[in-house]
Amino acid sequence: MDANSSAEFDPRVQIVDAATGSARPVEADKVQGLDEFIHAWEPQVDTPSPLSFEGWQMTDDDHPKGGGKPAYRLVHKTIRTVVAPSLSVDMDTLRLTFGNGAVTLGEPIFEGALSSRRPGHFLLPEWGSIEHEGGFFRYQFKPNVGIHVRAHQTDTPVGNYVEILYAIGESSDSSYEGMVAAGRAGVAPLLVMLDLMFGERMLGPLITEEVGEVFEDWHWNRMLGGRTVALESQARPNLLPAQEVWGPFEPKISAYLELDDASRQRLKIAGQWYWIAESQADRVMGFISYWLVLESLELGENANIAPLRRRLAAILDVDEHLVKEPVGRLNGIRSGLVHGSVRSVDEMQLGRVRTLATAVLRHHTLGGLAATDIEQLRDALFQGPDHS
Repeated sequence: MDANSSAEFDPRVQIVDAATGSARPVEADKVQGLDEFIHAWEPQVDTPSPLSFEGWQMTDDDHPKGGGKPAYRLVHKTIRTVVAPSLSVDMDTLRLTFGNGAVTLGEPIFEGALSSRRPGHFLLPEWGSIEHEGGFFRYQFKPNVGIHVRAHQTDTPVGNYVEILYAIGESSDSSYEGMVAAGRAGVAPLLVMLDLMFGERMLGPLITEEVGEVFEDWHWNRMLGGRTVALESQARPNLLPAQEVWGPFEPKISAYLELDDASRQRLKIAGQWYWIAESQADRVMGFISYWLVLESLELGENANIAPLRRRLAAILDVDEHLVKEPVGRLNGIRSGLVHGSVRSVDEMQLGRVRTLATAVLRHHTLGGLAATDIEQLRDALFQGPDHS
């Protein structure tokens, strides 16, 4: 077979040179997982499936992928603050640099995608218009199922910056989000000290926050993975007549406006904590934020969680003593996290406190829970290995 024959290439895949725009095919034997992905692809789902992306930058023969230690990198621009001469200090697992020069940064860019509600997650949108024909409405759309990923890397102009390289060590959570959380936690005390001593002009605008690998010579390998992209066109159409949206929604808004000032204030605070929790990549911060939803709505200034137990028991229509132990267990995690004796939270624990927070929010904002919501709340309190 001719070496240049297109039969040796996979026609579904190509690599585009970001500098020139030229495209080259990919050998068929180097395309792995695409057939399995196509076979497993499910159209008309309720929520589009996230697709993960993996890649590395800054690697070389002396610093191969997998050859360093898992690490976190943070760079802040100073605000017209110059440390001269430049200073770099090594502290066991951390290097702190007050430098002057160009800063290299990079990230994967999903062309045309929109940022999702959580950092590091993107949605490739489907665009369309509503057309009127003879009293009927029709949604005209163009499915968008082509994913274009660009590994972006650039250098800033020469300037003054503060850089932290932190070897986070091996962790039970090696995901992108887990590494970011471990990195933020590890450097937080150092950042506080710098901020309290030198103020905002030392730790100015964020230039880059990254995870990857660091080597003995402090060479940095940037990990581009961890981001996900979902395709809106995978989801089933959901046509909602306008009256079916505003009809049930209007009385909820009216009921909220009729609340007294104190009740509305509690809902405002709880709603803000809910959105903070929903946008958290760090499970610890997410857990605490969801719990603060519950505190805002049920506990007031009282640390006693009895009002929360009573509320959950009333929602489930069970005796309060049945919810005492599972609620107490979650409150114990909350206490350990805010007092520093516990640092980790798993997905199941986070999911449980999120279910409690959304259930109580539904009760206060919508006036009740659907049967499926009741079942999810029951599972969160009484099911799983923690409740055996």
